[in-house]
Amino acid sequence: MPRGAAEAAELAFTRWTEWAAARDAAYGLGATPEAVRAAFWELVARADRTPIVLEGQAFDGDAIRAQYRAFVRVEAVTPFVVALKAAAAGAAAPAVPAEAETEVGAEAEGPDVDNVVSVAWAVLCGEGRSWPRDPEQYRRDAIRERAAHPLAGDFGSNIQPCAFWKSAPREATTVVNNDVDVLIVQNEWDPQTPLAMAEGMRRVLHGARMVTVAGGEGHGAVVAERPSCADADVTRYLVTGRLPAKDRTCG
Repeated sequence: MPRGAAEAAELAFTRWTEWAAARDAAYGLGATPEAVRAAFWELVARADRTPIVLEGQAFDGDAIRAQYRAFVRVEAVTPFVVALKAAAAGAAAPAVPAEAETEVGAEAEGPDVDNVVSVAWAVLCGEGRSWPRDPEQYRRDAIRERAAHPLAGDFGSNIQPCAFWKSAPREATTVVNNDVDVLIVQNEWDPQTPLAMAEGMRRVLHGARMVTVAGGEGHGAVVAERPSCADADVTRYLVTGRLPAKDRTCG
């Protein structure tokens, strides 16, 4: 999954460069996707030499890449990059359109935040295969994957908690190839569990249906704060168990 996410992050990044270039008058990151891409990587290189301080936080290149991934939606990541560019030049961040306002470094609050991460790793580490124990293998993998996917390749292939688990996997690898009435809902531009993975799951869940949100961004197609064209399908499935008559894509 992490490697698939790295590939999806590159696709989402390319889409963001196109989005920001079309709004150069508002953001000033470049009038072409190539110029926006260059501006971003120049910031990363600059921060690797000397971290950029923004709102009291020091960002090196790795932190910029990680923070970019955390935002995932184009209108959220753009003001972060704009503010970094201004901070690197010693200037105040310019005003951005209201739709793009975001709090740099913002994190969800509440006691359940760490639990979400812990549960995710418990599932991943407990699946039916042993994770490599040799740190050197992770180092080699991270170097290779970052060369292939510069934005996030090394994040997914670097050493993870599973490498330190002393117990063997707690369950056998799940074989999925069956008839089940499952509703799969997927954003087109989810950079963490990408569309290709959802399509693969749809192929092996023979009784399932899939609703793809065209243009949908972020990790989660059904979010209370962002109404989605998939909401009605999800509500109907949860209330009645009924699936759409066929797979569909909505806008």
